[in-house]
Amino acid sequence: MKLIFFVVGLTLVLFLVGCSPRGMPASFTFDWSDGSCQSNYDCNDLEFGCGGGHIICTNDTEKYKNSASTCDIVTKHPRFNGFKCGCVEAENKCGWIK
Repeated sequence: MKLIFFVVGLTLVLFLVGCSPRGMPASFTFDWSDGSCQSNYDCNDLEFGCGGGHIICTNDTEKYKNSASTCDIVTKHPRFNGFKCGCVEAENKCGWIK
């Protein structure tokens, strides 16, 4: 009987490990992000506009160099909610990772 519980338990663990996507962070968003990447070094958080409320996680800072924005702070922005700019490697995209 113990052997049956052991085999069933081991099978369940192996199934769950096999189903979880590798390299995928527990929590991420692609809101306010742009660009592809291979590692965290490819992505940078770039602030633009006044007030610091407009920040994009991107691999192409030149694209946003002369961008303008309104002078407000976007409180729902990922950076203000515990996220950091980085590479979501399973997707090869810059994004905000918690």
